[in-house]
Amino acid sequence: MKQSRFTFLRQVWTHLICPYWTSEDKWKAFAFLGGHVLFLGFYIAITVRINYWSNDFFTALQELNGGVFFSLIGFFCILAILAIISYIFKFYLLQNLEIRWRQWMTTHLINDWTYEQRYYALQLKGQGTDNPDQRISDDVNNFITRSLTLSLGFLQEMVSLLSFLGILWSLSGTLHFSLGGYALTIHGYMCWVALTYALGGTYISIYLGRPLVRLSYESEKREADFRYSLVRFRDNMEGIAHYKGEAQEKKIFRKRFSSIVENFHSIINRMLFINTWNNTYSQFDYLAPYLLGAPRLFAKEITFGGFMQTAAAFRQVSSSLAFIITNYPEIATWRATTNRLLEFKLSLENQPESALTHGPHTGEDIHVEVENISLPHGALLQEDLQLVFTKGEDTIITGPTGIGKSTLARVIAGLWPHGKGSVKIPKSPFLFLPQKPYMPLGSLEEVLLYPGLPIDKSKLAEVLKDVGLKGFHNRLEEVNDWARVLSLGEQQRIGIARALLSKPHWLVMDEATSAMDEKSEAHLYRLLRSRLPDTTFISIGHRESLKALHVKEIRLGEAV
Repeated sequence: MKQSRFTFLRQVWTHLICPYWTSEDKWKAFAFLGGHVLFLGFYIAITVRINYWSNDFFTALQELNGGVFFSLIGFFCILAILAIISYIFKFYLLQNLEIRWRQWMTTHLINDWTYEQRYYALQLKGQGTDNPDQRISDDVNNFITRSLTLSLGFLQEMVSLLSFLGILWSLSGTLHFSLGGYALTIHGYMCWVALTYALGGTYISIYLGRPLVRLSYESEKREADFRYSLVRFRDNMEGIAHYKGEAQEKKIFRKRFSSIVENFHSIINRMLFINTWNNTYSQFDYLAPYLLGAPRLFAKEITFGGFMQTAAAFRQVSSSLAFIITNYPEIATWRATTNRLLEFKLSLENQPESALTHGPHTGEDIHVEVENISLPHGALLQEDLQLVFTKGEDTIITGPTGIGKSTLARVIAGLWPHGKGSVKIPKSPFLFLPQKPYMPLGSLEEVLLYPGLPIDKSKLAEVLKDVGLKGFHNRLEEVNDWARVLSLGEQQRIGIARALLSKPHWLVMDEATSAMDEKSEAHLYRLLRSRLPDTTFISIGHRESLKALHVKEIRLGEAV
């Protein structure tokens, strides 16, 4: 996603940040944030007080004053306890804010993703929406954590900068020197050195670290692609085992993991430059205040305690000014993660309206009137198709492989967004049975009642017997991965059982009995017809035996 920084930040604010901070949860969010900032301010105030304490402490050491030394140790213990309490409270409040924001954002992203079956349309489109599971789980978590850490870290450093800048200005004194015969005086010279050094260091860090944004984005994507290939292997183990395709799968794993390694080496090479500069900056940053303050100490213009206080104040100012230097790798990772999340959010919000309309009407028949049905990337699949499926007239759709039979079934079911025309369906109950029914995780009872049918559970054992799954009636409470336990034929029988339980007025069956023998297929069709007298069937299939079970045939590719 190539765009200006201003456009990027504006979109992040508009689409990712503002929705939560103007939501129904905003007051609790502001309460947690306000509490965190309050304790953050208290923590910085203690840090400032410790800076003044260091002056007295090192002066007592210089003067060998034991009484003052031990009293200052006691006072430091009090300050340390207060600092620990402040840190614990601000940490607790920040963690609560993070989890509330993540809960809200995850819930709304899932709602947007599943709204009007956008997840299906985005899968067909496939642009900027790869690995939505990672974007919703990992990217949301990382975006929120890093956004709060970086923004509040920046706030803390700016408040610290303002707090310590005055201390450093008052302690650094005035520098007198000659240049070209002119006597020059610089007030608060250590402040100017810290500012100049930090600005120069920041520029170099940004210059060296700019490629990290692209590399971090690629890292996120390639890690997700590799994980997806492993998930695909897990979900298709039986098919892979039948083909003995382990070698090919390992080749895919190696290829995807090699891309991770390649990108990782690029990150390592870039981080070598960044870390070399950061360490160089840090080493000089440690030594600089002693070099700059030593002349005033040797001239006895300040005490040893004042010298140590000045050095501590300089390091604090320099550290605050160097926020970007020390956090640039984290900023680059945040930018990459946010890019992926923003792409996903914009894809959900900017889902184009389909020219293929789908909606209910007051009649009893299904009317399909389309000028064209196309594939996601524009290739024409069907054109000038006008069909009427009459209530009570069971219809089978046939035709050559690839002509668009299953796509037509998806058009009727309202799943296919690509095309131009209209589909008018009755308001009566409608059920679509695909070739491979979905088997959710859970008990067999939950599988049968998916997606939560309000059915009398006492009928489940009888329905299992009717569809030829009698042996499973005592396993209704068993929780298992039923997509692996059941064969495809058994899964298709589960689909038939769902139809018997839900009693739809329209039943579209896309190769829904293809894994069964013809005798079992005919038996189940007759069972459906006898148990569902008010249901009209629309079937898609290749077998000649299916035609005898329907009143009407529509053969795609021929005049209809």
